[in-house]
Amino acid sequence: MEKNSTDLQKKETAEAAEKAAKAGIMNRLFVKVGQKVGVVEWTKLEPNFESNIGKLITYHRIVFKIVDMCEAQIQLDPQVLQNGKIEHPKESSPWELIGGWLRYLSTYHFDGGAAKALERYSLAIGKIATKERISQKKSRNQLIRKMRLYTSGESEKLNENYAHIKSLLHGIDDTRHHLKSASTNKEVKERGEAYKKMIFAFNDKSSEIQGCIDEVTSIVKLHQMEFMKFAREMMLFNNIVDNTLNETRIRLATATERK
Repeated sequence: MEKNSTDLQKKETAEAAEKAAKAGIMNRLFVKVGQKVGVVEWTKLEPNFESNIGKLITYHRIVFKIVDMCEAQIQLDPQVLQNGKIEHPKESSPWELIGGWLRYLSTYHFDGGAAKALERYSLAIGKIATKERISQKKSRNQLIRKMRLYTSGESEKLNENYAHIKSLLHGIDDTRHHLKSASTNKEVKERGEAYKKMIFAFNDKSSEIQGCIDEVTSIVKLHQMEFMKFAREMMLFNNIVDNTLNETRIRLATATERK
């Protein structure tokens, strides 16, 4: 019984929100002018609630930027990211291309010690390329997964609900004005029902937004943990790049000295 009641409220909320959003331009203009001149009562959001919504929207924008900056760290080619990918197509990342060219040079253009040096650097760069791809996959699938989900579903839901409650405020003022101008019992009943639905729909959408506001504290902690994991992964990757290239250089220098 409770589930049926909840489903009915959701349906009525969606219908009221859609009706308020689709209100004609002239009707919206009438409400706005009426509010200014005092003919139509003006319903406003509670200041603290509106302030919290603003802070939540700001946080969403911050997370958007953090996600973009994280992905720009692990994928340096903006074109790849614009196409919705995190990895280059196979064998086309800068590390893979450099490794391939060094291998080609060592095989067809150099011989002796120079060829061996190019071959060793090619192998070292191949290891780096492999680690880079692993880190790229890991970043989206594990490291910043919750942040990425938050910037898609949660942000869209928040923006949609915020747009709805702003429309529903006009709907409340409009239906209340029509209720007050009712002249028959039938009009009072019909307009009162419309007004009640707008109120319930507004409360329903506001509760959803308040729920998002209430969970921010725990969400922020999750995002902080993900960001720290990503930073650690980037540190490990950069260390691997540095150590791998230095180790190759030192081994080549040692081999040359022995000769």
